[in-house]
Amino acid sequence: MIRVLLVDDHAVVRAGLRRILTSAAGIEVVGETGTGEEAVALARELKPHVVVMDLAMPGMGGIEATKRIVRQSPRPAVLILTVFPGKRYGLRLLRAGALGYLEKRVAPEKLVEGVYKVARGEYYLPPELEQEILRRELAGETESPADLLTDRELEVLCLMAQGKTASEVARELKLSRKTVDTYRFRIRKKLGLRTSADYLRFCLDEGLL
Repeated sequence: MIRVLLVDDHAVVRAGLRRILTSAAGIEVVGETGTGEEAVALARELKPHVVVMDLAMPGMGGIEATKRIVRQSPRPAVLILTVFPGKRYGLRLLRAGALGYLEKRVAPEKLVEGVYKVARGEYYLPPELEQEILRRELAGETESPADLLTDRELEVLCLMAQGKTASEVARELKLSRKTVDTYRFRIRKKLGLRTSADYLRFCLDEGLL
């Protein structure tokens, strides 16, 4: 039986994920939480085989939570399920220790398939991410401008590129408006991006949207 821990800050999403996974053979949902901090603690307590992890959450984000969870023993497999598309995000998540990456728009059977696969210690990636990894490897690329950003800065950048205001980003990430403005200043300093159009153009060029 594959023991699964669900991590998403929306209770209705967790309920849907639970229904999908518990209807599949050989999968048991042993716990759920809405924060990265609780995910790290529950992973240590419940010892799941797989953690299905959201990316953007209040407080500790999914990338940092993944880094901490995969350092535990026994080491759970982390499958990221997120609204954020993009080849660059996927590469960053793999570096953090995740074995799988899926967008929330995928069909339910893909989620089940992903859980089965990462539970066996195998990678489960969308085809476009596999192609990007191969392309970068063959081209000898080691990093992109997006790699200059922290995980939270990258989340803010992607949300701003989607046309969200600073206040909307603050509400979505459960941050203060002042904190979001600080991230915007750092993004501008690192990448020279100032307007929403700049954010959008950069994200499209980097495969983040």
